[in-house]
Amino acid sequence: MTQPRVSLANLPTPLEKAERLTAAWRGPKIWIKRDDLTGFGLSGNKVRKLEFHLAAALESGTDTVVTCGAVQSNHCRATALAAARVGLRTVLFLRSPDGEPPMEATGNHFLQLLAGAQCRFVTPAEYDERNAIMERAAADIGTAWVIPEGASDPLGALGFVSAMHEITPQLDEHGINRPIIWHASSSAGTTTGMVRGAQEIGLDIEIIGSSVGDPADEVTDHIRALLTESDSLYGRRGGDVEWRIIDDYIGRGYGLTTPEELATQVEATRLTGLLFDPAYTGKLIHGLKQEIDQGRFTTEDDVIFWHTGGGFAALAHPELLEQENTDERTQNTEKRNQRRI
Repeated sequence: MTQPRVSLANLPTPLEKAERLTAAWRGPKIWIKRDDLTGFGLSGNKVRKLEFHLAAALESGTDTVVTCGAVQSNHCRATALAAARVGLRTVLFLRSPDGEPPMEATGNHFLQLLAGAQCRFVTPAEYDERNAIMERAAADIGTAWVIPEGASDPLGALGFVSAMHEITPQLDEHGINRPIIWHASSSAGTTTGMVRGAQEIGLDIEIIGSSVGDPADEVTDHIRALLTESDSLYGRRGGDVEWRIIDDYIGRGYGLTTPEELATQVEATRLTGLLFDPAYTGKLIHGLKQEIDQGRFTTEDDVIFWHTGGGFAALAHPELLEQENTDERTQNTEKRNQRRI
């Protein structure tokens, strides 16, 4: 059975070799799958999943979608803009430390508001009950379509089943054999779709998801549950695929950063011209550098860094340049003092 799908993303996204990053880090051949180019406001991996969810929402006859995420959620921003494109209203349940809106609307949250989303804020404890909260809200609205966190369910995962079909000819074009896909893992839908897609095609590939917040065993269990549900709904196709989740690079936790992570993100931007957000791709690029430094890869390996977007979230983190600006101010002060002497 073919699932309905609306066209939202600019596909296929390029697969590019990161020549300067590869040379500077002296590790494997690093490739970047540019899902930051799925669109401007719709940039990132989430739009692949939304193509299936919004098609189902429109088919259901609803006029509203309900979903959830953090204040700087890439998924919520993409949902708000994509829903506006197809003529649907959006209700967002956004997790904040105290259940209150931020003092300033920046990054993804600014774009959520710009798209006309109705934003309702919840505490972390309330967010633990997000599915029940969204179902109650949908019932109050009457006919709302509920999209789970990250659009991560069997329907949303089809976006990355399709993505694996998309990347296969690109691997052939570049002569890449048995690559390692290195991607950020959180709500499990991206990894689930990658595994199912690779199974369908019979790709000889290794898939590594680096968790950005939750323990590896929890993310792994979630993926296994989604794979089982997907097999039940759509049928099992193909053989086994090598995949695993690691949690070595969570750092201080979801959405929290360390000076070392920020320094790696800045370095990677200056070697590639790409933006990395501290919550997802920033932790991911830092983890890749650590793996290279620890000798995890050889120079013969092909590692595909799946860039899942997040450029707007990076704009909400001025601390990316805070230390550098502090150092520059200190140097300028020292120079002025020397001139006075």
